[in-house]
Amino acid sequence: MDNPYSFRSLQVYAVTILFYCIVYMVLMILPFYAITAGAGEMEIGLIMGTTMFASMICRPIAGTVIDRYGTRKVFVLALLLFTVSLAGYFIPNLWLFGLVRAVQGIVAAFFSTAMEIITMDLLSEKMRAQGLSLYSLATMIPSTFGPTIALLLKDWLPMVWIFGSLFMMSLGIFLFGLSLSRQMKPSAAAPPAEIPDDPAAAGPLSRKGVWKSRALLLSSAVMLLASVANGAIFTFLPLYLEKQGLKFAELYFLIQTLVLVLTRFAGRKYIPSDGSFPGRILFPALALACLGSLILGTSLSPAVLAAAAVFNGIAFALLYPALLTYVSFSVPHFARGLLIGLFIGAADLGFSLGALAMGPVASSFSFPVMFITGGALCLLAGFAGLGFRVRQTENGKNRTAAGL
Repeated sequence: MDNPYSFRSLQVYAVTILFYCIVYMVLMILPFYAITAGAGEMEIGLIMGTTMFASMICRPIAGTVIDRYGTRKVFVLALLLFTVSLAGYFIPNLWLFGLVRAVQGIVAAFFSTAMEIITMDLLSEKMRAQGLSLYSLATMIPSTFGPTIALLLKDWLPMVWIFGSLFMMSLGIFLFGLSLSRQMKPSAAAPPAEIPDDPAAAGPLSRKGVWKSRALLLSSAVMLLASVANGAIFTFLPLYLEKQGLKFAELYFLIQTLVLVLTRFAGRKYIPSDGSFPGRILFPALALACLGSLILGTSLSPAVLAAAAVFNGIAFALLYPALLTYVSFSVPHFARGLLIGLFIGAADLGFSLGALAMGPVASSFSFPVMFITGGALCLLAGFAGLGFRVRQTENGKNRTAAGL
């Protein structure tokens, strides 16, 4: 299919928007709910980071399950488990919060991996970059209104009422997803006969050879490092601003997500959809992410916050879909779920470390030091990508000189 705006595609984007609306609202208000239950910065970091950590661990498992059983069953079961898990927030207990976050991390691993493969299967290769960009856009559209609504609701309604409303909303999403799944064609892994086992005979297209993909390793490393900075901003910036007596958190996230949505939509046509390395997008995006984190560590004036929001919005609008599209062309079909799951897991791990590892940095030093550290990690990711690009260019010249 060459139409990323077909009715089926729009249904996929719609269920994604609804799912992530709940995800972003929980992400924004749970730290405040945890404070009422007696949590400190360290506990909040552990609770919030648990989701992405569990998701990261389960990504390869989710991909393997999808490769074996197909996307449709995984998609429906993930939505059902997500609905059930939200009931755990009805009781204000830190251990229970951690358990629910872990379950939702598992759900996120299966849901997003399945949805991205559904999007790939729905469109032709030349439209893959646009389809994945639009899917990624659908995951971010809720962040234009979800955090703002959540921060407003926390001042108007008891937390139990808010989570009760989210539970009912998730039940409706499950019913919508169940209806959508009945329209999907079952997908399954490649037949065993198509999967070579001898890496000497098949090179990277083998069970052992797939782990040697430099494209996958580089993309995963870059996404992990950049996601640490993003995770730290989402987890701790609202708390930092509130401690400073500032009420700009809603404004920051509104600007960042509006920029992200507009950039992801406008930039989707510029992401390579032929398997080539997306250097022209990758390096500027990492530079902006670095700058966005660094300036948060220097000032909290409205102008600086707005600039950081713009820089981070542009950076993360382009970084993820560009690398995901590159990886989707670099991995063999028979292990697609597993290897794409590993890439997404790297992004999850980075976001998780933004809470788990950067929380202690903020506690031991300060929030500005934490944001500056995030900027340094984005810079490191840029150097890693540059090294890969130089080596790739040299290998290409060597093959040309050898007449290959």
